[in-house]
Amino acid sequence: MSIRPSGRAVKLSMKGLLVLLLAGCQFDGRQMVAAMSDAMRQDDDLNETISESSADEGATGVESAADEVAVDDANPEMTSDQGEGLASDDSNLEQAQPSGLGRDQSKGSPRPPWNSPYEVYGDRYIVKETSRRYREVGIASWYGKKFQGRKTSNGEIFDMNAISAAHKTLPIPTMVRVTNLDNGQKIDVRINDRGPFHDDRILDLSYAAAKALGFSDQGTAPVVVEALDALNYPGEAATPKKAPNIYLQAGAFQAKSSADKLKRDIETTFMLQRLNAKVRVLESELEAEVKLHKVWIGPILSTNREAMISTILSQMGLAKPVKVVAN
Repeated sequence: MSIRPSGRAVKLSMKGLLVLLLAGCQFDGRQMVAAMSDAMRQDDDLNETISESSADEGATGVESAADEVAVDDANPEMTSDQGEGLASDDSNLEQAQPSGLGRDQSKGSPRPPWNSPYEVYGDRYIVKETSRRYREVGIASWYGKKFQGRKTSNGEIFDMNAISAAHKTLPIPTMVRVTNLDNGQKIDVRINDRGPFHDDRILDLSYAAAKALGFSDQGTAPVVVEALDALNYPGEAATPKKAPNIYLQAGAFQAKSSADKLKRDIETTFMLQRLNAKVRVLESELEAEVKLHKVWIGPILSTNREAMISTILSQMGLAKPVKVVAN
C-alpha cells in the first residue's frame, strides 16, 4: 500500500527546498528569472500528484509558484567580463516573480512563465505581446564566463561561445538582427534570456555574439536591434522588403557634455531647417574607465535625406560623418 502525502505537506516541503537551494546561491536578475521558470515547472508536476490524491483525502492544491518562491539576498553580477572586478549593489534587488501567465495572442494559449511580467531592482517589466516591427537603437553589452553553464531564463544552458542574447521585454524566443554602429558588422541572434538590467542598455549578447560584432574587447557598443518578422512569424504573408536604414555619426567625444552640446546644436539646426531626424548620444565603453560618447543621427530612410543632412553638417563646420547602413 502506497502512502500519499497531503497537499499541505508537499507544499511546505517544496517551499523549504526552494529556499534552501536559492539561499546557497548568488543570484542576479537573470538567474532569478531562470529559477522562477524551474520552480513553476516543478509546481506543475506537484499539482498533478496532488490532484490524484485529493479525491481520496480532500487535500487542497498547491498554490501558484508566484506565491511560493522566495529569493533571499540576491547578488547581481556585471553583464560583461570587463565589470567582473567592480562591486555591485544588491540592496535594491526585488523578487523577480511572474504575476499571472497571460496569454499568447498569436496562438491563444497560456504564455510560458519566462514571458510573464517580472520585477528586478524594484522595476516591473511587462513582456511585449509581439515582436512585430520592433526596432530600437541603443547600447549593447555582453556577458561571458561568470554565467557559463548556468540556466537562461527559458531553462536552456548558457554557452558563452554560442550566439545568443538577452532582452528585457521581447518575447522568448525572438530572432533579431543586430548591427554594430561602430563598424557596420551585423549578426542574426535568438533571444533566450532576460537582461541587461541597466537603464542605458537595450541588449546583452553572449561573448561569441559580441566577438562576431567586433566589440568583445570592450564593454559596450552602440547598436541597432531589429526583429526579423519573417523568421518569427513564418506563417504570415511576407511583408514588402524595406529600404535600408542609414545612420550617420556626427562626432565622438570622451566628455559626455561635449556630445550633449553637439546634439543640441544639431537639433536646433534641424528645427530651423524644418528637418525631422532623430539625434541621440550613444556610448562605446573602450575600457573600464574610458568611454566614447558618439552623436548619431537616424534612422534616415532615403539617400536624398542622407545627402541633405550631410550638407547641413558640413555647413555647421563638422567633418564628414561616419555612415552605417542597417537591415
